[in-house]
Amino acid sequence: MQIFIMRHGEAENRFIDDASRCLTPLGVSEAGSSGTWLRDVVGHIDMALVSPYVRAVQTLDALMLKVPVELTQNSADVTPDGQPELFHDYLRVLLAENPHIRNLLIVSHMPFVSSLVDELCGHYHSVLFATAGIVQLDYDLEAGQASLIRQYIP
Repeated sequence: MQIFIMRHGEAENRFIDDASRCLTPLGVSEAGSSGTWLRDVVGHIDMALVSPYVRAVQTLDALMLKVPVELTQNSADVTPDGQPELFHDYLRVLLAENPHIRNLLIVSHMPFVSSLVDELCGHYHSVLFATAGIVQLDYDLEAGQASLIRQYIP
């Protein structure tokens, strides 16, 4: 199965509440470009897990204008302070219970996205994500491990 890990698009500068930051017009454009790339690579996304932070939800909204996403779910586990190891455990159960999911998208934040790639691959890639950047992983559910396929930078 394919897992696509995406950082949100460019967001407004930090104000009082980090969770309420919105995308800039550039961030919306970046997310659309990433959606076009995903459409060209896999055609559709079976499920998207997205941080509840405004900028992540807006990223997914802009992306879905370019690529079909069958099911979306907010996940407080993929916020900037999320724990990649715990999320990986959750992910294994989710995927085992839903074998129809072949293309999964996770829309999140730095540093979580970089740490999640390392966790899923079982070693340190320390990938730096551009805004709206995506890493494609080939995930072996039985082994609980992924291989890094490629990185897309809008």
